[in-house]
Amino acid sequence: MKSNNNTYYDFTFIHLNDIHGRVNGENNSINFSKLFTFLETLRKDKNNGKVFLIDSGDTLHGTPFANLSKGESIVELFNYLKFDYATIGNHDFNYGYNHLKTLLSLQNYKTLALNLIDKECENHDIKPFDIVSVNGINICFFGIVTPETYYKTNSKNIKSLDIIDPEEAIKNLLKTLENKDINLYIGITHLGCDKSTKEIYQSTYLAKKFSEINIIFDGHSHTEIKEQYLVNETLISQTGNYNNKIALVQVKLDKEKRSPIFNYKLISKEDINHYKNDPVIEERIEKILNNQNLIMNTVIGQSEYPLIGDRDLVRCQETNFTQLITDSILWKTGCDAVLINGGSVRDSIAAGNITIGDVMKSIPFGNFIVTKKIKGTHLKSALENGLKAYPESLGAMAQTAGMKILFNPNNPPLKRVNNIYIQNTLLSLDSYYNVAMTDFMSLGGEEYFSLIEGEEIEHYPSVENIVIEYIKFFGIRVEESIVSRLIPNSN
Repeated sequence: MKSNNNTYYDFTFIHLNDIHGRVNGENNSINFSKLFTFLETLRKDKNNGKVFLIDSGDTLHGTPFANLSKGESIVELFNYLKFDYATIGNHDFNYGYNHLKTLLSLQNYKTLALNLIDKECENHDIKPFDIVSVNGINICFFGIVTPETYYKTNSKNIKSLDIIDPEEAIKNLLKTLENKDINLYIGITHLGCDKSTKEIYQSTYLAKKFSEINIIFDGHSHTEIKEQYLVNETLISQTGNYNNKIALVQVKLDKEKRSPIFNYKLISKEDINHYKNDPVIEERIEKILNNQNLIMNTVIGQSEYPLIGDRDLVRCQETNFTQLITDSILWKTGCDAVLINGGSVRDSIAAGNITIGDVMKSIPFGNFIVTKKIKGTHLKSALENGLKAYPESLGAMAQTAGMKILFNPNNPPLKRVNNIYIQNTLLSLDSYYNVAMTDFMSLGGEEYFSLIEGEEIEHYPSVENIVIEYIKFFGIRVEESIVSRLIPNSN
């Protein structure tokens, strides 16, 4: 792709965010084999200036291709594509911080996180910022990790880490560099820019606070910024999710090497498809897939109907797939009730043969199941948390088994639950119940803080493995429609 109207740009940035392990063209994602050829074309055109390849996190986890190698397959391809910088998304901690450090040691690119402090090790592979000089233009790249990581990954995975408030971290950076001649400040952030994130943790908030920042390459909220978007003269880029689109940002500075002019556009899979496949990447992807396919293609059952797990649906309602998942957990644990969050399900499965790979792709996080003894008052608080956004979309959305919940969606959030029935018996606030949940939720993930209080009873395998075992044993017994366990009732 040539620069517009033969204009010379000082820099061209290609930005990815929230690809969640999608690299080989599945569904509507961009194939890395074609992306490599596109990038090489950009790099050869001198009018594009220096080309930087940027990733804003939630990259290393989310598909069987990524999960079965615990992210190593993604790092291998990122190295070959010649990425320059990345930051860390909350889901990049899903394998644990120790394994993340192993992945960082394999990278040929730099991972930046200005507000991440390792309490146990000062000398690690995550740097706060990096300054590069290109043709006399000094650029400071810095990374920002969302503070929501505390409850949007398993807290055990980050127990040695502190996450500083982003605003405070940037103030400290600017003070540190106040005597340096920096022409461009570029943030690589995993913060988000929609109402599901607290305002002070949004990329737009930082743009309003710090006019020194020229560009923020953002992720986390899966927002597709379709056209050039400036906040306080700061360009904010976010491409949506799942590698469906990438952003191209071209920058031209004035004679004083200040006041950047931007050219921003999103590039889709269709824009990339006419580029040739790179044979080396094709060979690498094929080798990885061949090693995985024997396991992933194993058929474990058949379904007459699609299993509905679309991200936007499971965050605001029950589906036949979420009920199958919670029923599987109820069967495996023999507990009184099951409560998981809708955000733990990421994809639907088509009708017909169901494979191990289908299940792993749809339930990608590897969270294992914990049973706890939960007091009735704490269970009610947990359900209030799970229904606080209904009917709006939220990752905390309650998905249940063994329970029937009557609630009034017209009441204020956290004051909606009227009655809870556990195994057809009205819940007693002073009684204790054996409740199964993910380890993520048991530690307060998605703000299920009331579940922290419970006494642990037992640990079980990960959710996807329980579902696979259940399907193998019982087959798939679902209908197209469901009998709701969450019952809106305005009376």
